[in-house]
Amino acid sequence: MNTMPLFKRDILVSIRPTYASKILSGLKTVELRRKFPEASAIGATVLIYSTSPVQAIVGYARIKDVLRLPVEQIWQDHGEAACIERHDFDAYFDGLAYGFAILLDKVQTLNQQLNVAELKDEFGFVPPQSFRYLDEGYTSLLSDERLQTPYRHKHRNQA
Repeated sequence: MNTMPLFKRDILVSIRPTYASKILSGLKTVELRRKFPEASAIGATVLIYSTSPVQAIVGYARIKDVLRLPVEQIWQDHGEAACIERHDFDAYFDGLAYGFAILLDKVQTLNQQLNVAELKDEFGFVPPQSFRYLDEGYTSLLSDERLQTPYRHKHRNQA
């Protein structure tokens, strides 16, 4: 287990809908990446952006640990928890000797998803292909009652 860094930076991660839903359901507890920032991620919040066709932030989790490991060790130690078939795993890590296993916990589903148009209009950014760091203000959207109510569009006009 890595030691806690002196600082942490919250991250938005783009994940295919199949895998995003498995994270939210608790089946998938490890996210795999070809590249990922180790030092500043442990203890950080990761916002889960479900890619096309969903195109929305659907939930979030805490990063319990980030492990840089040989690809074969990732498969042996975390393949089952990553909910991935061997052929898909091999294709994803093709050409790499090392990859990253991101251990997730404290997963939460958002009451109201934040779609790509809202992210652009309200927060001024478009989700990345892989991941991006978030400024401190972005994680406030997780607890902002205006954004987390099913009637947020009415509230936005009143604010």
